[in-house]
Amino acid sequence: MNMEEIQYRESLELVITPFMDRLKTIKEIEIREFFEVILDATERSLRGILFMAPSQSTFETKTPDKISKEEQTEEKSAFSKLITKEETDFWFRRVSLALVAYSYYFFSIDGQDRLAKFSYDAYWQRIFDSYNRIFSEKITIDNINYYASGLREDTEKGYSKSGEIEKSVELSTRDYQTIGEQLLREIWKEETTSSEKKGLFIGIRIWQAYQQIVQPFLIKLSNYYRI
Repeated sequence: MNMEEIQYRESLELVITPFMDRLKTIKEIEIREFFEVILDATERSLRGILFMAPSQSTFETKTPDKISKEEQTEEKSAFSKLITKEETDFWFRRVSLALVAYSYYFFSIDGQDRLAKFSYDAYWQRIFDSYNRIFSEKITIDNINYYASGLREDTEKGYSKSGEIEKSVELSTRDYQTIGEQLLREIWKEETTSSEKKGLFIGIRIWQAYQQIVQPFLIKLSNYYRI
């Protein structure tokens, strides 16, 4: 195990322990399980970025969507660093919030009655309150819409439903860039104007963690808990 991995594990332990302790105080099982999944996806995406992402030379020659898995492990990750407790904490707060935002727009209540909308709003307010408890923050719907403005517009205007794939992809890319560029700037101290590919890569990997880890849980949740 190299020095980067050792420091990552040490920083992770210091950051994740208080989050998990607060999570255990939440009574609702389904909300507790939801945040366990969120934290898992957040940690996996960070570990992948630090140790399994493409090398710097790969970013200089290819776009993020053209990089194969084999290329991601041949050389040292372009994001490899001695990550601090503060940087790990920032990643967990911002990525978890982005995943909550994507989840909020996963469900559709179009055409449902007022009672269903009331139930939906009440459920997500409990999610927001639980996020605030776990991370000691004070998020509102404005924070959700900041990280998922593309998804919000897609939902409101129905581009995905009507098959307007190009517009839907454009809006998704906006969300990838929002979270990816913020993390690249705050953790890796890189200017986004000269590192656009890397910021987009981070955002795409977070979105993939959402699709592979969080979405299956949301589907399961919708089957037994009316949102």
